Amino acid sequence: MADERRDTSAPGAEGQVKVVDRRRFRQDGEPLDPAGADAPPEEAGGPPPGAAVEARLAEQAARIDELTRAYAALVEDNRAFRQRLERERTRVVDAERAAVAQTLLEATDDLERALAAASAPGEPTDERLANLLEGVRLSLSVLHRRIAALGAERIPTLGQPFDPHVAEAVDTVPVGDASQDGMVVQEIRAGYRVGDRVLRPARVRVGKVARA
Repeated sequence: MADERRDTSAPGAEGQVKVVDRRRFRQDGEPLDPAGADAPPEEAGGPPPGAAVEARLAEQAARIDELTRAYAALVEDNRAFRQRLERERTRVVDAERAAVAQTLLEATDDLERALAAASAPGEPTDERLANLLEGVRLSLSVLHRRIAALGAERIPTLGQPFDPHVAEAVDTVPVGDASQDGMVVQEIRAGYRVGDRVLRPARVRVGKVARA
């Protein structure tokens, strides 16, 4: 932009206009001598604009990485919590099932003892007693199905080597066959397990070879 100033210092110059050109670019678009122009930011002692942008981007990238790691840790904690909750729920359910199965087993034991006593050889029986025994057998069958539905299964011991982890030896029985030594020859009370957990051990008699 050109400024118009009147120069009155010279004789006869009254009314003359002096033009001062303050444009920084020529008409062809080329810059004029920048000696009088303002110095660019990098020459004024400040950081270059590119470096400031890179620093800002690096700061934002570090923040994003921090938030990503925090979110991943939160997800992992949530997954671990859900797994602990599921394990605890399973444990509680298994404990409740075991308690119910234990109660049913006690009722089963009572009915089996009553049935064994009423069916002893030589005992007189009549039609009414026979009907009663049949009802007890049916009740036992229903109880066994209920127990199985709870996940409890009978531990096989008869004819097996005695295992103190699943059975209790209440007595020993003399046997003449060496192959029966240490074997379960009689089961007094059935044992049950739920999965790998022994619900109750069996009560058995174990064969023992008589030594001369």
